[in-house]
Amino acid sequence: MNTRPVAIVAVVVAIAVVVAATRGHKVGGLLASAGATPTQPAHLPATRLVGIPSTTVADGAAPLRVTLSAPPAQGSPHPTLLPAVVGSWSTEGDSEVFTPAATLQPCDTYSLTVWKHTFAKEHSSLEERHVITMHVACPSITALQEALARQGYIGAVLRPRYAAHIPLGRETLNQAAEHAFRPYHGVLAPAPADAPAVEIGRLDATTKGALEVFQADHNLEATGQPDARTWQLLLDVEALGHRNPHPYTWVSVTESLPETLEVHEGGHVAITTPVNTGVAGAETEQGIFPIYARYVSTTMTGTDPDGVHYVAPDVPWVNYFNGGDAVHGYPRASYGFPQSNGCVELPIETAAAVYPKLQIGDIVWVT
Repeated sequence: MNTRPVAIVAVVVAIAVVVAATRGHKVGGLLASAGATPTQPAHLPATRLVGIPSTTVADGAAPLRVTLSAPPAQGSPHPTLLPAVVGSWSTEGDSEVFTPAATLQPCDTYSLTVWKHTFAKEHSSLEERHVITMHVACPSITALQEALARQGYIGAVLRPRYAAHIPLGRETLNQAAEHAFRPYHGVLAPAPADAPAVEIGRLDATTKGALEVFQADHNLEATGQPDARTWQLLLDVEALGHRNPHPYTWVSVTESLPETLEVHEGGHVAITTPVNTGVAGAETEQGIFPIYARYVSTTMTGTDPDGVHYVAPDVPWVNYFNGGDAVHGYPRASYGFPQSNGCVELPIETAAAVYPKLQIGDIVWVT
């Protein structure tokens, strides 16, 4: 039998094994030697984080931007925002951009995580995870005043300094947030013209009182402070197009003789009555004050200007507005001139009619 072909094959295989071992490759079904090292690609620079959002977010309706040292690679994980916010991530140049569908909640805090496995094109991954804590600013007092005026809780209308479309009805939550974080520039003109004035940009008595009425109407504690929960409701109500179900209401007290009180409901004077204010030494302070406490009946104590201490039980229909001063019923032989220890006294029957028209936050304006 001829055995030469088999010998030739054996020699060829032996040579192939030697070559494969030298190059560190598989040949046919044969493995290279255990000590061989596969060829590695050239070293890539690590991805760098070159831009992140500020720790204070001035505009919760604006996009958030995370910028890398090169365009984000396909398959690189998006950053994560917690608490979760409805919106979408997109790639713009070297950046990952988050656009909220509505807004990040005003006055709230979020964390943004950029993951360690994030990588840019022709780069290796980030060397470590980055977590950024961001606080969303509360909108300005000007924005608060404009929102309360649009919703009918401040007796005023916005007069912008430039042409602007001012929404009057329902809008999106994103639009409501844009108005909150980017308020108009202008003035809030009293409407009706004799309504209490508003000092734009300041949490004045008129604004604080209006906010207290809004909070009470929406089952919040009437603090007069624009906290996170209040702003969330303000935006929701604005987007729904809801308005104050009652006309803007305030009380005016005139100390010129004869002293008079009027209850205003929008442009209508619902009640007019003579009243008594404080005598010399216990004058009723002039100014704008929100009502801060109310009682159907209470006991009043104090000291008269002559130093005599008094206790007055069962004073009816009481609306406190400035320290110990209140609008309330009190029996007198006549009304229309100073007789009280600083309070605004009404005939009891009239006080009973006034009381249900008022609430915490309504303004008493003494002039």
